[in-house]
Amino acid sequence: MQVSSENRSGRQKLLSDPKTRELLRRLIMENKSLAPDVGPDGLIHYLVAEQVIGDAKATEAWIDEMTKDGILKKGAYKELVTCPVHLRADPQVQLECAKCKARKMRKTTLVEHLYCGYIDADSKFDQGGFLVCPNCKRPIHRADELRSSGGWYECQNCLTKTSVPKVVLSCRDGDEFGTNDLRLAAVYTYAVEDSVVAQLKNALILAPALVELLSSAGFKVMSPATLQGRSGTSHTVDVYGEKTGDQGTETNDVAIQIAVDAAAVEPSAVISFFAKTYDLRPKLAILITIPSASEAAKQINEGYGITLVEDSDGASAVQKVKALLDSAGKAKTQ
Repeated sequence: MQVSSENRSGRQKLLSDPKTRELLRRLIMENKSLAPDVGPDGLIHYLVAEQVIGDAKATEAWIDEMTKDGILKKGAYKELVTCPVHLRADPQVQLECAKCKARKMRKTTLVEHLYCGYIDADSKFDQGGFLVCPNCKRPIHRADELRSSGGWYECQNCLTKTSVPKVVLSCRDGDEFGTNDLRLAAVYTYAVEDSVVAQLKNALILAPALVELLSSAGFKVMSPATLQGRSGTSHTVDVYGEKTGDQGTETNDVAIQIAVDAAAVEPSAVISFFAKTYDLRPKLAILITIPSASEAAKQINEGYGITLVEDSDGASAVQKVKALLDSAGKAKTQ
C-alpha cells in the first residue's frame, strides 16, 4: 500500500515530538499495548501514556492523532459500567430488598442432601461443627453426599428470600442508578502498528547510539535537547553535542535530527530542521533520513546547507555520522 506525501509528512511531524518518541519507544521495547485503567478519580485513564504525554485530555488527543495516522492500532478490550451523570467507572454495587428496600442482603448457598432430597442453606447443615441433615437427621461424612443447588439472597431486615435481588449502583458523587440507567463505556487497547514498528525501532534505537558516539568523542550530549535560539525561541532536536576546544578555544557543536518514514522523507522534514538550525546556528547540522530523502527534499536542501545522511535501514547511520565528525575534525586541523 502506498502512503501519500501528506500522510508521510504528517507522520514525520508526529514522530519528531520527543514525548511521542519516548512513549513509542517504551511500548516497542517492552512489547506492550496501552491499556485503560480506572484512575483514583474514578474516570478512565491511559495512565502509562499520561506519565509521558500529560493529562487525560492531552493523552486522548494524542491517541486519536496516532490512530488516525496509522501509528497506533485499536484493539477490542471491554465495556465498563459508568455513572450516566458523572461518567465515573467505579460505582459501588449494593443489593436492595425488593420488599422493604433495606440494603442488608446476605448471600446463602443452597445444598441438597442426596439421600433424602432435602434442600436448604448450607449453614443449616452445620450442627456444632458436624454436618447433619436437618430433615432426616443423618450425619454427613463425605462431600459427595451433598450437591450444590445454587443460591439465594436473604434480607437481614425482613427475612425475605430471593434469587434475583435488586441491584443499585452508587456513584461516589452520590448519584444512584440501576441496571436500566447505567452507561456502558467501550474502552480499547492501542498497540504500535506492525507496519511501522521496524521504522520506529531505527529512530528510537539510533538516538541512544548517537549519544554514545558523541560522548566517546568528547562532546557533552543531550538527547532529546531543548535549546534556546538566537531569537529567544526554544527548539527541540533529537541529539545535540557540544565540545569546547583545547585551552578554551572555539566551541564546536552538532545538532542531529532523525526523520523516519515508510518511503522517502519529504521536504517538510528538511524545512522543519532548517528552521531550528537557522536559529540555533550549530557548526554541523545533520538530518538522518531513513530510508532516504526524496528528490524534492534534496532540492530544497541545496539552499539550506544541512548535511543529509541517508540510510536504508538505520544500521549504518552511526558510522556515517562518525565519518562526518572525523572529516570535520581533520578539516579544522588543516
